Amino acid sequence: MSSPLLTLAALRNCYEQDTRFGGGGASAPMAASLAAIGWRAVQEPTPEELAEFLVDLLADCVTGHRDVAALSYAVARALRDTGPLLDGGLPPVEAYLPAAEEVLRGYCSRNR
Repeated sequence: MSSPLLTLAALRNCYEQDTRFGGGGASAPMAASLAAIGWRAVQEPTPEELAEFLVDLLADCVTGHRDVAALSYAVARALRDTGPLLDGGLPPVEAYLPAAEEVLRGYCSRNR
């Protein structure tokens, strides 16, 4: 089964829904998406803490550069840089791209 395509329009729509007046904000759905990929096992930072940073990256994308690939790469870098060191080394950022894209797709599908 293939994953839905991650588009700027979908990301912008979700972000605008979450951040409009009366919206609940984008951090809670982003944290839920991180938890869905198992981020709670990392413990530090918590999904809620990391979500705030990822929402800033999302905002930069939908209101500024509009480059979904750059957003995915930035999220992947954040996951790599804040995740656990399993063997004392870090894999390349590209190894985290599938997880980053899953987080962003999960963000768009939360409570919609």
